[in-house]
Amino acid sequence: MIMLIILTYSLFINTSFIQSLQLLKLWTIIIASRISEIQLIKLINGITEYDQKLTSFPRYLLIHRLLPKKNYWNTIFMFTLIYYILITILFMNIWPPKSIDMISIAVYFIRLEFITDVSLTLSSYFFLQQLEYRFEMLNYSWKYLFPEFLTAPGEFTHSITGMTLDKIRLLHTELSDLLRIFSEGYGKILLGYFVFNYIDMLLGFYYSIIFTKNIKIYHFHNFIRKCVPYIFQLQNSILVLSIIIAASRVREKKRKMISHLRLIRISNLSANLKIQIKLFMNQISVLESSEITAFGIFNINLNLVVSIITLLITGLVTIIQMKQHPIMSKIEENINTFLQNISVGNTTY
Repeated sequence: MIMLIILTYSLFINTSFIQSLQLLKLWTIIIASRISEIQLIKLINGITEYDQKLTSFPRYLLIHRLLPKKNYWNTIFMFTLIYYILITILFMNIWPPKSIDMISIAVYFIRLEFITDVSLTLSSYFFLQQLEYRFEMLNYSWKYLFPEFLTAPGEFTHSITGMTLDKIRLLHTELSDLLRIFSEGYGKILLGYFVFNYIDMLLGFYYSIIFTKNIKIYHFHNFIRKCVPYIFQLQNSILVLSIIIAASRVREKKRKMISHLRLIRISNLSANLKIQIKLFMNQISVLESSEITAFGIFNINLNLVVSIITLLITGLVTIIQMKQHPIMSKIEENINTFLQNISVGNTTY
């Protein structure tokens, strides 16, 4: 942590405005992670306790759909590492550093913002995938239990079906609580991540247009120089979309239980099963607000994509209108100076 503070201080006084924003995002995520440590531990313990409670569940209802194995995550890690190496080599070829010092090492080799973004995305995706798998398992268990409601079993079978339904209802409640814990823990981190990522994409798109418009495409290197800023924006977009899609899939699996319950004709059921179904319906209506949120500020689902695109267009138009403002001119000059200081300056900006 001390070395990170020293490195941050050195970079903060020698980097551009956009790099300073990246450092601010890094520390926002680190501080939010430390604040949310208790909730994150509670989330992990909650998932473990949930799995232990499945031991009392009827075995014929435990539809185990295998999660991605270790090779799946190893493949993601290898592709991420290869991408990181290729981008580093590409970056060094088109903008060679003047000298090897702390600033150039941090900018070219140890890109803290990339490490932070990938770590946050993969960890969020992992926990969301765990929750999605457990909701899906409950939905499949319900499909196997559903024929029991359509037959006319004896009193003993009614009792077993009622107890099983009650266990499914309680497990659904526990998973909804885990969603709330996830929002409390990761919500603070994701709030900072989404806000700074929006600012980064907004300024990135703007300065990609400003800094690449003077680059004439005479050979392949100049073409790559034009493409690199957009590659970074595509990278940010993919990381954000990964979290949003994973959260939307969990929401879809959670809401699927509602459609299952509505398919049941409770008029043909015994009094005990009618009570269980009504309790389940009331519980779901109460837990409907248990959505994945960024610390309660906004819900994380596919609707967020439209909101981000709208904000990006609005913000980009606003910044273009402020192009001649002294603050924007100062920021542009700051970035130009930074690029000239770290690179050989083969390109005119």
